[in-house]
Order: sequence, then structure tokens, then C-alpha cells
Amino acid sequence: MELTFGLAAVIGVAPAMIMMYAVLRKYTYPAVKNPFFSDPTFFKLFVVGLIAGTVLFSVYTYFWGNVMINAIMFSLLECLILLVVLNLKRFHRKSDTVFYGYGLGLGLGATMSMGMTYYLLELAGSIDAQGIVILVIMAVSKTMVLGAAGLTVGEAVAKTRIAEFTAQAVLVNMVFQLVLVPWFMYSEGFGAYLALAMSLIIAVVYFYKTAFVSLPNVVREVLRQEGKKRDDIPK
Repeated sequence: MELTFGLAAVIGVAPAMIMMYAVLRKYTYPAVKNPFFSDPTFFKLFVVGLIAGTVLFSVYTYFWGNVMINAIMFSLLECLILLVVLNLKRFHRKSDTVFYGYGLGLGLGATMSMGMTYYLLELAGSIDAQGIVILVIMAVSKTMVLGAAGLTVGEAVAKTRIAEFTAQAVLVNMVFQLVLVPWFMYSEGFGAYLALAMSLIIAVVYFYKTAFVSLPNVVREVLRQEGKKRDDIPK
């Protein structure tokens, strides 16, 4: 059990830490003299995401047999959690809110991935190298989608365009979850592996677009709203 939990923790949390470094390193010291966000606040939101993910996955296990219901209901719940936590007045119209949304999303994704990995490992009893690869793909995909959703909801709050951007996050998350349904229903065969591959593609495209293509422009736009300008925004 301890080995299973340790493996699940590594598979669930490691992708979030790698994604955290990959995206944030250009926006904080030493890459820039004045960081674009507060590290303590970011990690507080990350921890909140970890806690929220633990609670949400505990609820998720009660609905394990209803795959379609899970896909729709929990894709909505995950984004609503992001919004409820972030939609405070002190986060409105602030460029650093986008980064805090990212931290919250990564935390949520890490514990949801960890819980899913642990559950599947316990269910399988034993697992081979192929199974580990599948679990890693699922964990990376889930964390990418929720990290990107955190960025999108963070943008919603920062621009105070709540419904517009939150709806985008919900839609992508819901499509991601629904695409995975064949894998959860069958777990073997061409259709199941195709679903897994398609979910990974959706996650990579969504994450790359939000975290690397759009993020510099979003930060620039929100800074403009605040009446500020910075010349060191990464490209």
C-alpha cells in the first residue's frame, strides 16, 4: 500500500511541479528583476488546489460507475472550484491573478491525478510498464488541462469577464473528460487507446496555447487595464 501510494504521489505531483517550473521561470527572479507575482501567494493557492482536489476526488469515488455523469458533472465542478476560490475582489483586475489561477489549477490537477492513479493501481492489483505509461499520460493530461483551466479562469477574474472565459474553461475540460469516456468504459482495444491519445492531444494543445502563446498577451492586457506597462514581459 505504501509503495502504491508513493508511486501515485510521484505520478500525480511530479508533472505539476515540472509544469510549474516550465511556465513560471520566465516570470520570476532571476529571469526578471521584479517578479510578476508573489511566490507565497502562488504557493498558498497551490496548496488550496491540493486540498480542494483531495476533497473533490473523495466525492468522485462515490460516482465511479457513472462515467458519463462524471465527465459532465466533474468537469463543471472543477472549473467552479477555480472560480469560487479566485473570484475575490482583491484578485479582480490584477495581472498576477492569472498566475494564481495557474497555481490553483496545478494543485487541483495534481491531487485529482494522484487520486485517480492510486485508485487505478489499487483496482489493478499489479501493473506493468505499459500500465505505468498509461497512468503517466493520464496524469500529465489531467494536470495540463486543469493548469490551463486555472489560467483561463484567472484571466476571467483579472479581466472581470467571468462568464466568457469560465465558459471556455468548462467547455474544454468537458470535451477532455468526454473524450476519455471510451477508455474508462473499455480500457483496452483500439477505441480506448484512441481516446487516450485524443485526450492527450487536447490537453497539450490547450496547455500550450494558454501557458505559452496567450499568457504574455494576457499579462500585457491586464497590466494595461491597471494603467501599468512593463518592458520585460517574456515573449
